[in-house]
Amino acid sequence: MTKRQKIFNLALMITVFGLLTYLSVSLSHFENKKIEIISLDGNLHLSKEQYFEFANLLDRNNYSNLTTQSIKDRIRKHPYVERADVRYDGNGKVSIKVSEKIFESILLFGDNQYLLTEELQILPMLPKTKKIDYPIISNPALENLKTLRYMNKNNDLVIASKIISAVKLINPELYDGFSTVDLQNGGDIILYFSFFDYPVIIGRGSEIRRTIYFNNLWTYLKGKEINNFMNYVDLRYGGHVYLGIQETSKEGNKQS
Repeated sequence: MTKRQKIFNLALMITVFGLLTYLSVSLSHFENKKIEIISLDGNLHLSKEQYFEFANLLDRNNYSNLTTQSIKDRIRKHPYVERADVRYDGNGKVSIKVSEKIFESILLFGDNQYLLTEELQILPMLPKTKKIDYPIISNPALENLKTLRYMNKNNDLVIASKIISAVKLINPELYDGFSTVDLQNGGDIILYFSFFDYPVIIGRGSEIRRTIYFNNLWTYLKGKEINNFMNYVDLRYGGHVYLGIQETSKEGNKQS
């Protein structure tokens, strides 16, 4: 190694050591700033106070014992939070920006309700959760359920999620009235919408294709009087669509 290389390496070592020392002192000084105010935004489904209660941040008397990292760790543990960005703004103020997980549906299992994310993670339905006007998935073929678990290997929930995504993609108007995907514990899948009273039976197999068939049919039927006389739509049989029509006669109501 030449003399010039030795001098260069020594200078580089001194520079790196100085930089590390500076960062260590700066971060230590930064973290020792006294925290007096904490703000939070980005929340949609829960209030700021509910997040603070979960993270034990309601009592300002305890703020002096906190660091930005400890605040971040507490907020990130909340089941609704995907990401939390925490920064010190100066003058004793800390800002929290939360990014909540994206909910796709409400799962009914037993007597309980859960939230299902777009990644098929099961979350607890916490009290006072707001803005949860999502389609419901009922009667899935499940033996047990644990919150925070990902269910992307459960066939029933995967199918239900694909149906919901398909309706949302192909017809946002129809999606706005999407009420329920009834999986019937592994039986024929039935869809319900708030626009009309009759069920839409799509069965099992080719669920997305049959859902698209129904969207095309509904585009034609919406707003027509025939909706008032229909008992069901059945798409289970080889590309055919069967309509259950209630007929009115002098003898009373009949179905065909």
